[in-house]
Amino acid sequence: VGPVGAGINLEYYFSCIDNERYGCGTKLPHNVMGLIGVVNGAEGDLRTGLPWQMVEIHEPIRLLLIVEGTPERLLNIAGRQPVVRELVVNGWIRLAVIDPESGAWHVFRDGAFQPCTPQEIQLPVAATSPAWFLGHLEHLPPARITAGLELTQEAAHGVPAA
Repeated sequence: VGPVGAGINLEYYFSCIDNERYGCGTKLPHNVMGLIGVVNGAEGDLRTGLPWQMVEIHEPIRLLLIVEGTPERLLNIAGRQPVVRELVVNGWIRLAVIDPESGAWHVFRDGAFQPCTPQEIQLPVAATSPAWFLGHLEHLPPARITAGLELTQEAAHGVPAA
């Protein structure tokens, strides 16, 4: 999941921070070429990034992966997987681990996992996603969506859903 998520995230990231160089500009004059990219108009250089219309609503941030495991196990996996090692060590993604036994958090920084204490925050609550974002065009913080939670709780206690 890490390399795939990182690829998607980095495509959005680079297309957002410099759309003319790493993205493909506006999609209005685009023509598809060979199903691998687009060109502006009838000819021009192949543009393989994302169009401005796809990234203008996204904030360019690094992907954070939170994995349940031990720092030692994650370092072992990264040691065997060159793609994962490159993404983590070079800072293309942020990696945090939660120890399943102790509940301790660690974040990979400066070449090693370091202990971390996450901040506790109170999320805004909304019944549904549309109830949270309806009428807003700006970036909104994360919210706790309550729709569907009752079904999950009923299933956990063996109560059939209505």
